[in-house]
Amino acid sequence: MQNSFRQSMAWLHTWVGLVLGWIIFTIFIMGTATYFKPEINQWMHPEAQFQAPAPEKAALIGLMTLNRIAPDAESWYLILPNERAPITSVFWKESGENGQYKSQDMNPLTGEKVVARDSLGGDFFYQMHYQLYGFPAITGRIIVGIGAMFMLVALISGVITHKKIFKEFFTFRPRKGQRSWLDFHNLTAVIALPFFIMITYTGLAIFFYLYMPWGLMARFGSETGKLYDELQDSAAVVKYDSKPTNQRMQPFELMIQQAAAEWQSGSPMGSIYVKLPNTNQAVIAFTRKPQEILNNRLGETLSFNAMTGVKLPNQKNQSAIAQTGGVIYGLHEAQLASWPLRWLLFFSGLLGTMMIATGLILWTVKRRVQNLKAGKTSFGHYLVERLNIAAIAGLPIAMAGYFWANRLIPVQLASRSDLEIRSFFIIWLISLVHALVRPWQKAWHEQLMVAAVLFMSIPFINMVMTPGSSLLATLQEGHTVLAAFDLTVFGVGLFFACATYKVMQPKHSTKHNAKRTIAKTHHDLHTPQHEEMSKP
Repeated sequence: MQNSFRQSMAWLHTWVGLVLGWIIFTIFIMGTATYFKPEINQWMHPEAQFQAPAPEKAALIGLMTLNRIAPDAESWYLILPNERAPITSVFWKESGENGQYKSQDMNPLTGEKVVARDSLGGDFFYQMHYQLYGFPAITGRIIVGIGAMFMLVALISGVITHKKIFKEFFTFRPRKGQRSWLDFHNLTAVIALPFFIMITYTGLAIFFYLYMPWGLMARFGSETGKLYDELQDSAAVVKYDSKPTNQRMQPFELMIQQAAAEWQSGSPMGSIYVKLPNTNQAVIAFTRKPQEILNNRLGETLSFNAMTGVKLPNQKNQSAIAQTGGVIYGLHEAQLASWPLRWLLFFSGLLGTMMIATGLILWTVKRRVQNLKAGKTSFGHYLVERLNIAAIAGLPIAMAGYFWANRLIPVQLASRSDLEIRSFFIIWLISLVHALVRPWQKAWHEQLMVAAVLFMSIPFINMVMTPGSSLLATLQEGHTVLAAFDLTVFGVGLFFACATYKVMQPKHSTKHNAKRTIAKTHHDLHTPQHEEMSKP
């Protein structure tokens, strides 16, 4: 700890941000990509790109298909197609104590199983974001939770350290070395500070039971699974004393038409749940897609006795824990965000990745000045510099390589989804090895250039390998989602091209720059924040 409270907070901000900085960067960039998970899934499954029909038509086709392929199942669940995900996803649980859960994606127009390339798509980024794909689920979530705790501490201590935080919002001094990195770090932090605090806090709150399980144990004892029952919405429940017996259900059309008539305006039908289908105790519940609101569980539900077609009383879960959970999930995942809001959140996520990246780079820039004074480079500085390169430049390279692998790996190849994911990790490992063996300046130049080339080439490799979903084809056919994907990755490539140009501009020698930095920033290094950060 230091002499004053602000100095102590500066020390805390520096080391909390560094220790898990690379994990936090990974969480942030993967989470930012996940805002467009359905769009990534569409692009990575070109064989499953359909024009979504009316929800009522898709509902009827899906229910009839499930009635054919899983008539004796214990339950059915259907997610109906929409603009972002134009397929019908169905799930069912087989009957019996050991009944397995099964799923299938189907053509919303015909009910046929979609035969698409095996790929995890955007769900890989999603799993990397919240549980670090490859780790055991609980272990990964705990590591991510610890990273989120560190992030929250870094945000609060950063606000305390920078007492002139709003003045610094309007301060940026380009081409000033260390000062420029600090200014840009402050700028990106202040612009979207409310977003950073919200996204970090809600991320922690979603898995609160992993970090603080004692309240859960006190409330439910050994039956902690009851928490999920309280968090979930519930359709109407009809209690029977006898066991269910086989019985034919009413035609689906009647109940679909009844639900559609009651929902003549507003958001469309989004999902369907059927309990004990083809029995005398069958219940079918239609849930409306929630509108653009914070709580992603406020979709209106209509339930019917599937034997008689009679509407049942609505038993919507209005408990405090269900409503709070819905708002927390809604804030964090933004599934119901409008397109303008979704893009705003996406760019806020990009600002977060840049804030973390500039903080990590700033650490090495400051220590580089110290190393010049001491006449030697510490192993710690060498390691942090190389990990920075592998994370800030190498991780985007691996993400671009993942998209390339989706188009280059043969469609018929078994376990191609695993090959795509292995490609991602192999490319990322190569970037780390490259950073370790190359001089740091050349490593930055080369990896930023590779990132630019890979991202800008994605629309072209897409055009060559899948002409039907190329940028030109999607623009002509009005598939704006797919066209936007190609344009977005090309824009990301342009960003890395600009970064490559910037770092490759002719400069004075490193030694000359470091001496000039010492002379120009000497008085800054004696402010509370800089005094702390200048210490090894």
